[in-house]
Amino acid sequence: MKNDILRITGICLALTGAGLAQKVIPNHAVANLVLGQTDFVTGTTGSPDSSFSLQIAGTVIVDPVTGKVFVSDRGNNRVLRYPSASSLQNGAGAEAVFGQSNFNSSSAAATREGMAAPRSVFLDRRGRLWVGDGGNNRVLMFEAAVFRQGPVSADRVFGQPDFTTVSSGTTASKMSTPIGVVVDSADRLWVCENGNDRVLRFDSISTKASGTNADGVLGQADFVSGASGSGASRFSNPAYIAVSSSGTLFVGDTSNNRVLRFANAASLADGAPATGVLGQLDFTTNTSGLSSTKMNGSAGVWITPDDTLWVTDNNNDRHLRFRNASTIASGSPADGVVGQASFTADATATTNRGINLAGTFNNPFVDGGGNLWVADPGNNRVLRFPPDTTLPLLTVTPVPPKTTTKKSIQIKGTASDFYGISKVIYRVNGGVAKNASGTTSWQFTTSLKKGPNTILINAVDAVGNLSATRTIKIKRK
Repeated sequence: MKNDILRITGICLALTGAGLAQKVIPNHAVANLVLGQTDFVTGTTGSPDSSFSLQIAGTVIVDPVTGKVFVSDRGNNRVLRYPSASSLQNGAGAEAVFGQSNFNSSSAAATREGMAAPRSVFLDRRGRLWVGDGGNNRVLMFEAAVFRQGPVSADRVFGQPDFTTVSSGTTASKMSTPIGVVVDSADRLWVCENGNDRVLRFDSISTKASGTNADGVLGQADFVSGASGSGASRFSNPAYIAVSSSGTLFVGDTSNNRVLRFANAASLADGAPATGVLGQLDFTTNTSGLSSTKMNGSAGVWITPDDTLWVTDNNNDRHLRFRNASTIASGSPADGVVGQASFTADATATTNRGINLAGTFNNPFVDGGGNLWVADPGNNRVLRFPPDTTLPLLTVTPVPPKTTTKKSIQIKGTASDFYGISKVIYRVNGGVAKNASGTTSWQFTTSLKKGPNTILINAVDAVGNLSATRTIKIKRK
């Protein structure tokens, strides 16, 4: 119990650390780390008998306490654990493996130590690793995952009565190709079943034995139905799920090209309709598109503590950001994009350190430092995109005179930032802030009062970072 308290305290500090809300991933962000490849321009399939390579990378998650990184390696039927993210370099090797006896094996197996095409990983507040073992139609749980060394045996299984049964089914205790798995802060396990087009809820999961029935279902009216559909209460090939701190459930409804939102999801009756939708204007449309309000094959979802939702828009090769995701209106536009230069671009490439990402993406993840991690299975790699915390630069040229007899003066200069300047603002003698004309090359003319005048100038970059303030003092005679 003491270790659990220490761990949860560490997680809360990591998730609510100072400045997290200000750590914004810029549009068309540039990656600063790659796993599974040695550089940002290679996307080949590596040897399966290695701790360095990935084959169809699934999902990634980072432990907020130790910084260790977990990646589901679907093609190699395993999950890899890497050392602390702060120590990783491009192409780093894993330190431990789950699902295989060692780094030199990759065969699928239906055992306590084996896996078959694991699609997702989730690390809960108690340090337990949950794996959507899709090929075996089950979910596996591993205690104390950050400390385990192989061969590692799973501690519990759900979706099957034991560790050797793998048949699919449509009941409260069986599963069919589970993909997304999440354990919320109230100890509920949520499982997204791609094969049964539904989401299962297991209450008080820490008290449940292997093979226990689910307590609730969304996407179907009951536990024995499994047909796909559209509308507000049905899914078509759902993939990944996320639960906000307020209990709102988000489901990547892939073939309906949307994300469904269920407010207070744990209290909903079986088969209850969604309360909101993103990627479509309403619950009756499901056409694909390429814009800030449309999606094409939406799959992955991740919600941050400040209620920012990241969505994997698979067939558009990008990730979309929606702020205030639990409360924005249905059909609201995304306010950020990673993987493409704009909301209407659809280029694909493996070059440029992850800009214009090729291949179908999987679930996104945002760590406590504000870094966006994405699995890029088409390129057999994982990418990390850091927030933009670099301040823009501002210069004033030529330098204004210290004294003048003129009633007004023109001040101009330049500003620069890797991701661009959104505006230059100035304030005269404590007055309201105003925008200068121009951005990278800017200017403004202001009147001067008799005596001393103080002008403060800042450049603002694409994510809202302010440059150091340039203070101009001019005395009008």
